[in-house]
Amino acid sequence: MSEGKPECVETLRAIEAFLDGEVETTVAVRIETHIADCPPCWEKAEFRRHLKLMVSSKCSSDRLPDDLREKLRRLLDDPSSA
Repeated sequence: MSEGKPECVETLRAIEAFLDGEVETTVAVRIETHIADCPPCWEKAEFRRHLKLMVSSKCSSDRLPDDLREKLRRLLDDPSSA
């Protein structure tokens, strides 16, 4: 599969909610199945998973400024906006 395919676009749009456990079971299964068979999407999902863990561990005691939180959210939703 390729990142430009509709399945990839749909998967990457939902990846943040998926990683946060905020999607329905059927959507989670679809995403898991897709990333298992699509190395580019798997790499993006793993990067985002590790980024979330790193930010969580480094910033757990500090409140993230709202403007930085919003900028990170935009970058995670659309990496080309950087």
